Amino acid sequence: MADTTKKRVVAICGSGGSGKTTLCEDILFQTKKISRKGSTDKGNTTMDFDSEEIERKISMQLAVGYTDWKKHTIFFIDTPGYHNFIADALCGIKAADSAIMLIDAKDGPDAQSERLLDEIVKESKPALFFLNAIDKEDVHLDKTLQSIKDNLTQKAYLLQLPIIKDNKVTGYVDVLKKKAYSFDGKEMDLPSEMEDELEEKYMELVEEVSTYDDELMEKYLEGEELDKETIVKTLKTAVKGGGLYPILLGSALNGYGTKELLDSILDLLPPPEDMFDEPAALVFKTYNDPQMGKISLLRVCSGTFTADTNYYNVTKDTEERLGTINLILGKNFNKVEEVSTGDLFAVAKLKVTQTGDTIANKGSSVKCEFVEMPLPYISAAIYGSSKGDEEKIGAAISKIIESDPSLSFTRNNETGEFILTGMGKLHLETVISRLKKKYGVEAELRTPKVAYKETIKGKTTSHGRYKKQTGGHGQFGDCTIEIEPLPRGKGFEFEDLIVGGAIPKQFIPSVEKGIRSAMEQGYLAGYPMIDIKIRLIDGKYHPVDSSDLAFQMAGSIAFKEGVGKCKPVLLEPIVEMEVYVPDETMGDVIGDLNSRRGRVLGMEPYEGKKGYQRIRALVPEAEILEYAPTLRSLTAGRGFFKYKFSTYEEVPPQIAEKIIEESKKEEEKK
Repeated sequence: MADTTKKRVVAICGSGGSGKTTLCEDILFQTKKISRKGSTDKGNTTMDFDSEEIERKISMQLAVGYTDWKKHTIFFIDTPGYHNFIADALCGIKAADSAIMLIDAKDGPDAQSERLLDEIVKESKPALFFLNAIDKEDVHLDKTLQSIKDNLTQKAYLLQLPIIKDNKVTGYVDVLKKKAYSFDGKEMDLPSEMEDELEEKYMELVEEVSTYDDELMEKYLEGEELDKETIVKTLKTAVKGGGLYPILLGSALNGYGTKELLDSILDLLPPPEDMFDEPAALVFKTYNDPQMGKISLLRVCSGTFTADTNYYNVTKDTEERLGTINLILGKNFNKVEEVSTGDLFAVAKLKVTQTGDTIANKGSSVKCEFVEMPLPYISAAIYGSSKGDEEKIGAAISKIIESDPSLSFTRNNETGEFILTGMGKLHLETVISRLKKKYGVEAELRTPKVAYKETIKGKTTSHGRYKKQTGGHGQFGDCTIEIEPLPRGKGFEFEDLIVGGAIPKQFIPSVEKGIRSAMEQGYLAGYPMIDIKIRLIDGKYHPVDSSDLAFQMAGSIAFKEGVGKCKPVLLEPIVEMEVYVPDETMGDVIGDLNSRRGRVLGMEPYEGKKGYQRIRALVPEAEILEYAPTLRSLTAGRGFFKYKFSTYEEVPPQIAEKIIEESKKEEEKK
């Protein structure tokens, strides 16, 4: 197996705007991988190369880079920070061995920081925190540190203290070394006013680190001198176990702390290890390049892979040939002959391979675990600019989904609409933008239609006759039916009670077919009718003029004339929701659900996350079509939800009137 001790694979994580791409740019610049630093404002960074990212000035997909530092190779994955694109962040965390979590030194952590750290913990990945933009005005480090401990983890400890002079950060104090440095690496005099603070932070750190080593703990308790080498070694053990999160300071924009961060990556974060005793690689990202076509990004989980060699897609149970293999730096490829454990590499034009698949030797049964995609958050109906665009839209979106598995594209058979589902409004809007720019397809998003239904609450007997004479054979069909409601969810029942051949047997299905057709057209607002029982009790026929069509028409007439006497009502779909919210926002969320005509079924502590409640409720689907932004607002971005169809219930009269009126207006426009 390959020697991996000189490699590190890290995911650069953090909220949108925390400076991840800028940090990656500074790493590349300070390690001389690039000769000039780009900026997100100018749209010329190495890691944000997609046209949408450049235009919007945010990362929307993960990007991979690598560099050399002190005879080590560091692979890093720049991940998106906005909730809309969290799927790529999760994929990046899965492909890495550890993470660097960026936190704005002034603003502190937010809901997205919590979400990302939850995933890092779930994946058992060690992490370092990097307090970015430490040189901003009005940075209150104590406040930020407390927020980290309150909202992220109590096990976060400063490895550096900022030296502030005239409200400007001029350097830092290394807590373990107890020495002061400027950010260009030169040693400085330790400010006397910081000695007490330094000693306090040092003792806090040592006390925590000593809990990971019995011998160190014994020396600490007995007040013996602790050697730095043992402390650092034990600190590394604590970090690797995911129990302790060191905090470093810096400013990616101005290049402060980047080299110290690189040193800490080598000193504190683990090298890759072989997951299996044979070659295996995980496809953690797929995207389409305008020139090269489909690009697959892979992480070598174990063993060695060679260019121009046949391998096997274990997930799809089919052979795949890896042609040219490349190390990746943003959009730039560097051709290599082979890659080994820990390497991140790119291959073009794989035939069947998709994100989440495992590549291995033929006959292998190994499988690299992939990340579970997050719950979809928001849906919208997608319409083409002209008739017949559905096929073009479907083909283009299937390619987009290949690079973003958190999207889904389905057809709602009830309403006939094509539904695009994703992580947020911006997420869906970028799909529409890509459709136009990359595939030349114009489309728009609309609020999805609600699949209303109609039913009845009363009974009646109704007669229908269809008689037409047009010369030659005429048309004649006659039937009498009883109409009555069925219990909710029973659908439709048709009972044949004809005796004595009043209607010939071959025409009985014709009556049923005519009634079913009339039910599909609805009575109140054109919505399909459900939960109705029909009894066919009598009829007449003509030996020459009766036909299939005539009895279909008779059945339809009988139903349409009778259903108006059966107290028809409008039904709406009700969904069962599970809403997960922080304790302190539960009251506001329940109040909002009540305002949406929801019925709260219960609430209980959520075992999956401390300090959260799970609220169960039944809510009309029409009331939650745009629920996601409201929940994010009520919970400061911390809440999430899922739902499934439950049943149909009667729409309140005043609301039903509006729906019927709108339906009639729509019909008039046609």
